[in-house]
Amino acid sequence: EPAPPAQPDPLRVSQLDARAFYLDDGAAAGLWEHLIVWLAAFELEGGAVGMDLNRGKSEVVCLAGERVPDEFAAMTRCSLESWEILGAPCGSEAAVREAVAKVLDRAEKRARAIASLPDPHTALALLNSCAGFVCVVSLMRATGPVADYGRVDTFMRRALARTLGAELGDTEWAQASLPLRLGGLGMHSCADSAAVAGVAATLEGIKGLPLLTRAPGGGPLQITPTQDSVCAASLACPRLALYPEVLTEVRDSLQAGAAGAPRKQKEWSGKISAARQAGLLRDPLVGVRGQARIRSCAAKHASTWLYGAHNAPDDLWMSPAELTVAVRLRLGMQLAPQARECRLCGAAEADRFGDHSLTCLNAGLRTRAHTALRNEVGALAREALLCPVLEDRPFTKHPHRNKRVDVAYTRGEKRRLIDVAITFPLQANAVKKAAETEGGAATKYEAVKRRTYDGPILAEAPEQQDLLLVPMVVDTFGAWGESALPELRALVNAVHRRHDWETYAAVSHLAFHRLSFVVARAVARIALVNADVHLGARRVEEGELELDEVSTDDGAGSSSSSSSSSSSSSSSSGGGGGSSRSNSSSSAASVGGGGGGGGAGRRRRRRPRRTAGPGSAGTTAPPPPE
Repeated sequence: EPAPPAQPDPLRVSQLDARAFYLDDGAAAGLWEHLIVWLAAFELEGGAVGMDLNRGKSEVVCLAGERVPDEFAAMTRCSLESWEILGAPCGSEAAVREAVAKVLDRAEKRARAIASLPDPHTALALLNSCAGFVCVVSLMRATGPVADYGRVDTFMRRALARTLGAELGDTEWAQASLPLRLGGLGMHSCADSAAVAGVAATLEGIKGLPLLTRAPGGGPLQITPTQDSVCAASLACPRLALYPEVLTEVRDSLQAGAAGAPRKQKEWSGKISAARQAGLLRDPLVGVRGQARIRSCAAKHASTWLYGAHNAPDDLWMSPAELTVAVRLRLGMQLAPQARECRLCGAAEADRFGDHSLTCLNAGLRTRAHTALRNEVGALAREALLCPVLEDRPFTKHPHRNKRVDVAYTRGEKRRLIDVAITFPLQANAVKKAAETEGGAATKYEAVKRRTYDGPILAEAPEQQDLLLVPMVVDTFGAWGESALPELRALVNAVHRRHDWETYAAVSHLAFHRLSFVVARAVARIALVNADVHLGARRVEEGELELDEVSTDDGAGSSSSSSSSSSSSSSSSGGGGGSSRSNSSSSAASVGGGGGGGGAGRRRRRRPRRTAGPGSAGTTAPPPPE
């Protein structure tokens, strides 16, 4: 006899209009009688496996004034005019705006609290990863540009200004809101991203409708993107109209619907950011100096020092004064309200933007910066088991016997001679090249290094022609020359072979993080000498954030005293002269990757020394500012 027909499963075959679950959170929609049958089957099947429905945490959404069956009486009742699903507000446009405003209120409060932290580096990292765009991106995907997401940009700009102790101009904020790879601080603009976020999420959701819904007459529900209110609001968004190329792609994707190629929000946002950077570079207020600075900041590995790596040690965080100056230099902000007499040389005028400080020949801290970078490269080569020699004299022919290179090691069949240098890309002879290409100033200075060492290398005997010069030049904004990156990547590969339990990306990021951090901190310490920045205590009083503006004028002066003493006493700074070789070799053995001459540890203290610099004879120099 034939088997009796199987009874339909209310959980799988029903008259519901929609049904979707993610783990233990789900939603079902349909007529009351169909929902009652489905709910009874759901509770029965769930109880069989030990899962009980929590009616107190469940919601029933219906028309206002509609009678709710007794099976749903214990659930929280919500109106179709205003309800949420997985945090996404639904209902009327007014209700959605109100729900978004509440979320933005909490996000603004969080940003203000982060900006009140006493450590600016920690505050900057938290603003990037825990405030602003990351807090509302899922909301933008659900609602599109219905609400005013430009408010997020406003309070994030205010929070960044409080972290740096100075207001940001329009061009400075335009750069800060660019991604790191384009020279910004990674604080993405929500006003520019809301429209593409809503469209991208809608296109992805429409493809899943046949699996989750059914039409009233049976069969899958078909909806075209042009019928969606989020897509309609996105096409009418005035911010999206500023980017015609992206707007055209959005329209084409909406017309193609589910049959079109998948488009991701990240792709459209990247094109918007590239267009914003191009517009910023064309801005007459930016000029060639601004172009050079932004391109250098956008170079490969130039921004890794800002937010660090997941396995970065504690010594890769800057002090408040260093971080404030470093970020202001990156954004082209003023370091002092007006020009002043240089505390390094006492003969020239130090400009407001730190250009003279970074090129002053009397800056003893420049030697420390070079030594720190040399030690870091040597530590990386030592980690790769290449047995590097610091301050090596590889030449045997007169008159080049005493000519030294910073680091020497053998890799492959060549003895590689590493000569490190830090160059300033905004000086007159390099700014044009730096404005044309990323790392242009560093690449140009590499040619100077090659001309310096061509003679000594060619003078060696033919059997000793295994010497290979590798100039490692980086500019003050972190952009490396074209010869440095291939050699550094080869060292990272060698290190990764030793630590194969770590991913290559993690090893590479940490190595370049240390290198870029050494450069950024050393440059900030030099610029801090003539800077007059406002740091100080940040606190919250009566719901309003206040900034106690404390000038670092005295701190910068003490830095000047210590720098003059370091230039006059080479044995203490590890600088020039015969003492630097022995000093560097002893300090390099202790750098776990941190640049001995530049002071790798954050909490390092130096003993007061007697100085003989101008205006400080017979006085005791305080330690450099932390």
